[in-house]
Amino acid sequence: MSFLVAVVAVLAVLTVLNLLLSSAIVRMLKEQRRPVTPALPAVGTEVGAFEVTDAGGLTVTDRELDDALVAFLSPTCGPCRRIAAQLTEPTVAFVLDGGDRDKAVEYAAGLGPSVRVAFVGDRSPVSAAFTAGDVTPTLIRVRDRRIAAAGHDLDAVRPQHAR
Repeated sequence: MSFLVAVVAVLAVLTVLNLLLSSAIVRMLKEQRRPVTPALPAVGTEVGAFEVTDAGGLTVTDRELDDALVAFLSPTCGPCRRIAAQLTEPTVAFVLDGGDRDKAVEYAAGLGPSVRVAFVGDRSPVSAAFTAGDVTPTLIRVRDRRIAAAGHDLDAVRPQHAR
């Protein structure tokens, strides 16, 4: 009987020790975890030169974006689907196809009539022109070919936020 009591006592001590070490590890991991906020293009930055063909076969260039809302979206991005439903103003949407053009075309069909769509690949010259990278969703308000506002949601680029 005393042997069983000793075994139970040892197991209890080991269990408590395990819980203490686990909580210490969790605390340490939380302290080391830093939120990663994707970089946005800086306000005031001039939009670089680019030329791309939109879904309708027409050319889209940087010279056309004097006063425009530009969106970098992806069919595999959850927040992009939410934003797609909210795009009611005229927008130029660059849809990153990620190598799956069929999925990108299906996604773009749901963007609505006020959105002009161009399909681009990863690390495209268009992304480089906006210094936007390939982080989706990225929304950019352009005025006079300069970035007036940038964000990862529509509230950040509404006209009242653009300088």
